[in-house]
Amino acid sequence: MPRQRIFYGWFVVAACFAVMGTLGEALFSFGVFFKPLEEEFGWSRSVVSSGYTAFIAGYAVSVAVSGRLADRYRPRLILISFACLAGLGLSLCSQVNNIDQLRFFSLITGLGSGGTFPLPTATVQRWFYNRRSAGTALAVVITGIGVGQMGFTPLINHFVISYGWRMPTCLLASSSLSLFPYPRCLSGKAQ
Repeated sequence: MPRQRIFYGWFVVAACFAVMGTLGEALFSFGVFFKPLEEEFGWSRSVVSSGYTAFIAGYAVSVAVSGRLADRYRPRLILISFACLAGLGLSLCSQVNNIDQLRFFSLITGLGSGGTFPLPTATVQRWFYNRRSAGTALAVVITGIGVGQMGFTPLINHFVISYGWRMPTCLLASSSLSLFPYPRCLSGKAQ
């Protein structure tokens, strides 16, 4: 009996799951930084929250733009571009000295992070078009957000407690840039 090969789309699912995990870490770990920012700068909770509001505003714009780009171009270059933008924004967030910087750098981070949702979902949908396991594949990819949140948020909190808030922000930036190996498998054509 011949051995069946694993459908390459499942490798794409694994890569997209990892990409979504970084979205979960960036999107839901912001609350860990509230207290340290309040303490260091003497900002109120609402002032610190305005940084997250800027992040969400950038994210909303970016989701729409990246969705349009995903319809026209292959996901690899788009995803790398958005990952670089998110990594740049997070790196700059580690150097914040006033609230306007936090808002602007969070906006840049949001603009980069928004590309990490539509691209993986659209890519998996293309790979699994008219396949029985399409729903399962998409569910696995979307689950990456929750897994990223569950795994990274306590870890980031540990680093914030141990080393202050600036170093963990740089770690978040490097995790956004760690997406570079994953897009390689996203460059193939859907079969």
